[in-house]
Amino acid sequence: MTTTIQPKKNDPLYILILWHMHQPIYRRVRQNGFLLPWVRLHALKDYYDMVDVVREFPEVHVTFNLVPSLLEQLEDYSERSMEDDFLLISRKKSDKLTIDDKLFLLKNFFSLNFDHMIQPFPRYKELFEKRGHVGKAENLREKAGQFSVQDYRDLQIWYNLAWSGNTLRRNPEVDSLIRKQRNFTEEDKRSLFHIQNEFMKKIIPIYREARDSGQIEVSVSPYYHPILPLLHNINSAREALPNIDLPRHDYHHPEDVQWHVLKAIEHYRRHFGADPRGMWPSEGALSNEILPIMRQAGIEWAATDEEVLKASLCRSGQLREEGAFTPERKYTPYRFETPAGDMRLFFRDHLLSDMIGFTYSTYEGESAANDLISRLLLIRKMLPEDANRYVVPIILDGENAWEYYPSNGIDFMRAFYAKLAGSPFLRAVTFSEYLDLGRQCPPLDNVQAGSWIYGTFSTWVGHQEKNRAWDLLGAARKKLEQVSVAADRNEAATAAAIARAHEEVMIAEGSDWFWWYGEDHFSEYDREFDQLFREHLQAAWQHLGLEAPAELSEPIVQQVSRYKVQPPFELLTPELDGRITDYFEWLAAGYFSNQYSFSTMQQIHRIFHGFHFGFDHHNFYIRLDVDSALLHDRKYPFIVEILFRKPGNVYFRMEKNNDKKTLTFERIQLQAEGEAPERKPIPLVGVQTIVELGIPLKEIGIHENQVLEFALAIYINGNLAERMPHEGFIAQKIAIDELEKYYWVV
Repeated sequence: MTTTIQPKKNDPLYILILWHMHQPIYRRVRQNGFLLPWVRLHALKDYYDMVDVVREFPEVHVTFNLVPSLLEQLEDYSERSMEDDFLLISRKKSDKLTIDDKLFLLKNFFSLNFDHMIQPFPRYKELFEKRGHVGKAENLREKAGQFSVQDYRDLQIWYNLAWSGNTLRRNPEVDSLIRKQRNFTEEDKRSLFHIQNEFMKKIIPIYREARDSGQIEVSVSPYYHPILPLLHNINSAREALPNIDLPRHDYHHPEDVQWHVLKAIEHYRRHFGADPRGMWPSEGALSNEILPIMRQAGIEWAATDEEVLKASLCRSGQLREEGAFTPERKYTPYRFETPAGDMRLFFRDHLLSDMIGFTYSTYEGESAANDLISRLLLIRKMLPEDANRYVVPIILDGENAWEYYPSNGIDFMRAFYAKLAGSPFLRAVTFSEYLDLGRQCPPLDNVQAGSWIYGTFSTWVGHQEKNRAWDLLGAARKKLEQVSVAADRNEAATAAAIARAHEEVMIAEGSDWFWWYGEDHFSEYDREFDQLFREHLQAAWQHLGLEAPAELSEPIVQQVSRYKVQPPFELLTPELDGRITDYFEWLAAGYFSNQYSFSTMQQIHRIFHGFHFGFDHHNFYIRLDVDSALLHDRKYPFIVEILFRKPGNVYFRMEKNNDKKTLTFERIQLQAEGEAPERKPIPLVGVQTIVELGIPLKEIGIHENQVLEFALAIYINGNLAERMPHEGFIAQKIAIDELEKYYWVV
């Protein structure tokens, strides 16, 4: 029962923090164990620690959103002793490693953040430098022969030690291994993996204990993390992007939405002894049609992004003039009516959330906390005096950001929680605690279908690869429905087999498969994600007693060239300060990557990560993501040259000389032989944690709606380290008119 409390002047502003914990299903389809290790590794580093640090500050209440597919895999490790390929090869005796094992170790066991997870450990850094940046793929085999049995054993241990979080490192035996540094034994390996396995068993209980204490709320997501509006009706993607290309199959399965929601609630009940009150829908994806299904299942509140709120208010006519999206509207929870009762909707502050996720890692912990608190106090100042009618939801991934922070983010979190606890003007509560205050919420009659990324679904549908995946999923889903209807006439399809096929299709509906298709996101493990997705669909057909379509044997991820180019899809004007100001600053940019080949500077741990590019009416922009050592270490003088095919006698050169502490960016025009080149300073440059460059279009000699052709050359210590592309140029039309027309929205 809730009681209505009248707000008082100068009451604190409520801060709603939600950490979203999620991993897709990595289980192999045709054999036991996991193909990829990320559930286990984040369990060692993040899941326990995130709750543990909150308990140091009893006044601070936060919400953790646990995806059922993550909890299921944690149980696989801790209760069913399942293992992943990375753990299996870590356990293998070093003197029994095959050449394939050694190549696997050298390729994958440096796949983590260099600055915070390799460089602090002298022996691990030594092994990294011994492997080096191996260049062409065949060079890896040559490197493998240079590692001794002891080197491989130390590498097996260091990879797993580096993924040990702050709590694990306080374990005396783990601390002893870290201090030992080298010459590990097989007994050291057995000891480490036993400690880590026992540690994983404590993760689900600590969430249960913290929830029972009342300090945290645990919310939930749909079971296998699908984009619910796209399952309900894939045409909902047109609400935000009317011209988006959609798959051939008209995916329309409201019953699947209900299945994912109800099974998530059932799984939650088994772990926590009660039903969840709130839900972070996968990727914050909501629509009018989804909310009644959630409410009918007993969910009282849901959250999404402020972009969805803005679009919804525009759609309903409540935001008709510039500046109407005031702080009062932005930081208000809303009420959405359904036949089963009202839902409360919260909308994340995407700037603050993304500052934590993508920017504060470059700050010292105390400074980051001070900046965040000052921004929250500024928001409170902008609101009316009865600020406790409002909320600031901070919602983000609770695991992936921390490897980019010093000390795995613990300094930042402690400083932030301490300042929240000590502020009379801010109060951190859970979402349900806020609901229980009985505040009146204005109605929101219409929710435009959208997600936390731009308020659209283009991250999961619309690209050729994404759409092909949807078509393959749609074919399997249609066949499952046909066989289920005719089950009593189909001897090959028993009820148990249909249930297994259904489960495989539900797994394939998860959002992560579609996230990694296309060119907007990619990783070193795109092929593995593609393989798992297709294997789940193949298994569904096989459970139905049918032969899987031949298409499912062909990769969806295409290897059409040795590099990949994604064109920009919106105009952008970044702040050239050498930092990622927020997640959205470069999200619309084009991207170049040599991800399909080994080159001098492109490895599992890349010195050169590729580059982003984009433009507005005046400038062409380049962003390079490189290691901090290259940017700040004196032994790495770093030069970037931007070359254009036309005019061929002009190029742009940025030089950062760490020894002399100078930074220059200039236009260089070559003259006749024997004459010095003409140099002109360009002020559009920022170098801190990344490199950001701006080149006026007039300095290139190109105008709007013309095509420019460009390439980048990277020099380290005066030597050419990388040219991208390796040969030739990237062609990009400065298509101002086209981008503005296509992506214009009210």
